[in-house]
Amino acid sequence: GPFDRILIDAPCSNTGVMRRRVDVRWRLNARELPALARAQLDLLKRAAPLLKRGGVLVYSTCSIEPEENEEVIAAFLHKHRDFRQENCRTLTPMKDETDGAFISRLRLPETEAAED
Repeated sequence: GPFDRILIDAPCSNTGVMRRRVDVRWRLNARELPALARAQLDLLKRAAPLLKRGGVLVYSTCSIEPEENEEVIAAFLHKHRDFRQENCRTLTPMKDETDGAFISRLRLPETEAAED
């Protein structure tokens, strides 16, 4: 692909910003999470071929829901075995004294992984 770095700030449920945005509480519908997760995974799948070997793809949301975060990354890595997760962090208002968020740093190594 043509890009060294790609940042995906994915559309999400906004559960990490509820303390600032009260409206999220009234709009949030748990039944929407699977559709959001599919859209988030689709963004990752579309970005993958655009990344150069050795490049970094960063995925982030302002959600604290595993369905939109860890589970999306796990599904992506299951199908895109060349990618490696270098770092992953979930921020929470209680622990980190900030809005909730998720960020994962993925790298596409310089050389293709050997087949198992």
